Amino acid sequence: MTRKRVSLYLALLILLAIGMLLTRATHSHHSFTAEFVADKTATLKGTITQVWFRNPHVRYLIVVENEDGEEETWDARGSPVVWLARRGWTKDSIQVGDVVEMYGFLGRDGIKMLSIVTITLADGTVMVDKVPE
Repeated sequence: MTRKRVSLYLALLILLAIGMLLTRATHSHHSFTAEFVADKTATLKGTITQVWFRNPHVRYLIVVENEDGEEETWDARGSPVVWLARRGWTKDSIQVGDVVEMYGFLGRDGIKMLSIVTITLADGTVMVDKVPE
């Protein structure tokens, strides 16, 4: 193979790899407005049953009591780990069994999801995820 042909193949391989990375990045993330309603907020008080303190977003499952006295599980989603770490959050800030109060944006179409703005811990500490407007 000539040097020119090897260089061409190498350039094509690099472009293909870059294209695959860009495609993966655009498909792996989602829009806030696709999942949440920006003008509908709620406050939930309940018990944390699961914690995912990892990327792409920190997540908590929280069991709350609804208006009928029945338990509901909500999927509360926060920002990426590095963003929350800059605000003082750690993997130990909120644990399974903690009773917390969460405030945030509601999930679209009645889905039991919350985009976290703040979480108030049992001792009154307020953990800020997004700056409320």
